[in-house]
Amino acid sequence: MVVKIFWQEQCPNCPPAKELGRKLETNGVDVAYYDVKDLVGLTHAIKHSIRSTPAVVVADDDDRELKIWRSKVPSLDEVKSFVTK
Repeated sequence: MVVKIFWQEQCPNCPPAKELGRKLETNGVDVAYYDVKDLVGLTHAIKHSIRSTPAVVVADDDDRELKIWRSKVPSLDEVKSFVTK
């Protein structure tokens, strides 16, 4: 399972998403960060139909979405509730 954080440099709401990722990492969660201005990040964003940042995706080991938050940063507890299932 992985939590994907989608962000971009000019996004004023993205720093809290990146901070959420750091908190999740300290709790032992695998986190991947994707800059949507980068080709790899854009490719993953398109796959998850992400058109704005920040966005947070919880994906299983087969890269299927379990939960997605678009244009908002969920709480640590919200994400952990999906990661620990």
